[in-house]
Amino acid sequence: MNHVSLPPRPDPHTGEPRPPHAPLEREDGKPGHRRAAGKGKVPQPPANEGPLLEWFYPDRTTRLISGLFCVALGMTVFAVKDGGFGWITNIWLWLLLVPWPILFLVTGRNVRMSAGADWLVYGNRAFIKTYELVSVAVVVDGAAHSLKIKDRYGGSIHAQINDLQQNHELWDLVYNGILHSVHLENAETNKRAREYLQLDFPPHLA
Repeated sequence: MNHVSLPPRPDPHTGEPRPPHAPLEREDGKPGHRRAAGKGKVPQPPANEGPLLEWFYPDRTTRLISGLFCVALGMTVFAVKDGGFGWITNIWLWLLLVPWPILFLVTGRNVRMSAGADWLVYGNRAFIKTYELVSVAVVVDGAAHSLKIKDRYGGSIHAQINDLQQNHELWDLVYNGILHSVHLENAETNKRAREYLQLDFPPHLA
């Protein structure tokens, strides 16, 4: 593994200095929409850890709008085919339209996560120390790339990378911990992790 000049490790209590922006799966990737009142609903760190600095709890409004858009699109199609709105009295056509908003709300990913200067919680229980990783791997899960990390205390997380990047500042914290673990603590890596996460030559540190 090539050694690079790493950004400093943030103070576990203040979170300063914040790491530089980490590379994203897509350079033009936008952060996800998070629920405004979701901070109290995300997983909290154990009592002896530093404070929560970043979090993500998905906002369902976008999913609901997508479902309603499908309903509107279906209504338009029926109106064009029927030459008007005579189809409105057909209950079977309504049964085809009404479930879409509910379907979008139920089937959407609802991953909650939070991070401090040196820790990450993904889901309800998966807690890990990001600067004390012993292994870092990237695997392909269907159409998505996932990160599999383990720390020296036995904690492990298997998360889709695009989930972790829903909050860019959270990903910055996690990625900096990965870099330190790999370059300074000799965490094991696989070829896909080194290439996909650009661990050998992080572009933001060039």
